[in-house]
Amino acid sequence: MLVALIAMVGCGASIRPLPPLSAPAPAPATAPESYPSGGTASVPVDGADISYFDANPLMVPVEGVKPSGVSDSFNDRRDNGRTHRASDILVPKGTRVVAAESGTIMRLSRNALGGITIYMMDESGRFIFYYAHLEGYADGLVAKEHVVQGDLLGYVGMTGNAPVPHLHFQVMRRDPDRRDYWNSPAIDVKTFFTIPGKVRATDEQ
Repeated sequence: MLVALIAMVGCGASIRPLPPLSAPAPAPATAPESYPSGGTASVPVDGADISYFDANPLMVPVEGVKPSGVSDSFNDRRDNGRTHRASDILVPKGTRVVAAESGTIMRLSRNALGGITIYMMDESGRFIFYYAHLEGYADGLVAKEHVVQGDLLGYVGMTGNAPVPHLHFQVMRRDPDRRDYWNSPAIDVKTFFTIPGKVRATDEQ
């Protein structure tokens, strides 16, 4: 029922109970931005993408979720003629969200569809990782900060157009010549998830 609701309205993965968490840091009190909720164009996975993820195994960006728990929702249809072009991970609200790879936080922002979001670039500059529908950010997280795979970034929520708590995770192939990086073409990375989501030891609370 939950997966069907997401397919019809917003942005599926097994739901598991977690122990209570400390209250997440709220998002900055800024007005919602007009940026789209990630790019909707897509490109096929190519040899360079495969080589990258062979050398840099991708972690599921939600604590406690195995690769098999990531929904196959990349090509799902959404409202207003949109195609999803991302992976949904259904977990309870407040579940911890982690960095899928090491890289740099590009932007912390809000938009109408994605709600509270994070844009992050990997260390090679090839990919942009987009995290949406967050409840809030990890304490102290700021733009231009370098993070390591498994670092705590935030908490799963229902902001934006999310009908149920989940993380919308999108990987876009970055074009250094375009300024609207948030509209870069997405690739389907479901088969590249090889590491279960886990908060790095230094971020354990």
